[in-house]
Amino acid sequence: MSHSAWTNPRSKREDAKPLYKTEVWECENDDCPCWMRKGLTFEERPDCPMCGSAMVPGERMLPRVSDKEPR
Repeated sequence: MSHSAWTNPRSKREDAKPLYKTEVWECENDDCPCWMRKGLTFEERPDCPMCGSAMVPGERMLPRVSDKEPR
């Protein structure tokens, strides 16, 4: 019986999209993992939809979801 090494097909994605610095809202509650893109929110200062805490501005490296996002 031959054993072959299994590789995760997602570990080296050749079709991976480039990442861009993106403004986001992050939950200020350290126990809550929630965040959202600033460009996709309707409120000036949203509350966290998961825990109700305030959200604070932040940045993440993310792929673009729309051509209308700033570059």
